[in-house]
Amino acid sequence: MNLFIIGDVHGCFYTFKAMLEFWDPSKEILIQLGDLIDRGNYTPEVVKLCREIEKENPNSVFLKGNHEWSALQYYHKSKDDKWYDKFGKQVLWQYVIAERKFEEDAEWMKAMKTFWENEHIMVSHGGISVSPFCMDENHYSGLLWHRLEIKNINKVQVFGHTPVKGNKPVFDAKTNSYNIDTGAYLGKSLTGIKLDEKVYFWRHIQ
Repeated sequence: MNLFIIGDVHGCFYTFKAMLEFWDPSKEILIQLGDLIDRGNYTPEVVKLCREIEKENPNSVFLKGNHEWSALQYYHKSKDDKWYDKFGKQVLWQYVIAERKFEEDAEWMKAMKTFWENEHIMVSHGGISVSPFCMDENHYSGLLWHRLEIKNINKVQVFGHTPVKGNKPVFDAKTNSYNIDTGAYLGKSLTGIKLDEKVYFWRHIQ
C-alpha cells in the first residue's frame, strides 16, 4: 500500500483533523511520526482521535516522539523529568477540561513503537543519525532526540522533530531524507507527504 505520513502535531487537533481528510484508508497506510502531544491546546482530543483511528483501522501507525517519552517518564515517576513544569501542567489541565484520564492515554503511549520501516523506507521521529546510539530512545543522540546529521541508510527516511526554517518539507539528496516538521504549533503548518509503494514522492499537503 501507499503511505501517508504526517509530521509533528503537538496538540493542534483541528489542523490534524483537517489533514486526515486527505487520507484514503483503502489505499494508504497512515503513519504519524510522533509528538502528538504538548505545546498546543488540545492534547487529549488529539490522542483520543488517534486511539479511535487505530482501533478502527489496521492501516494506521502512531510512533513515539520525545514528548511522549517525556510524558511517560512523568507517568512512571522513574526519572527526575522536567515534563510537568514545562508542558505537563498545561496538558494535565487540558485533560481535566476534556474529562479524560491521562493515565489511560499514557498506557496507550507505552505501546508506541519508535520507528516503522519496509524494504524501501524508514519513518521515525528524529531520523537515524550517524551516532552509534542512533536506535536508543533513551540516548540524547538516539532517534527520538538528536539534532545531528542524518545518516544515509540506503532507504528513504522521513522524520520530524526539528522544525524546518521555512514552511515546506525539506528533502536532502545526500541523506535521501525528508524532514516534514513544518512547525504546526508555531502557527506555520502541518505537513503530510504521500509516497507510493516504489517510494516515489508525489505530493505534500499542508
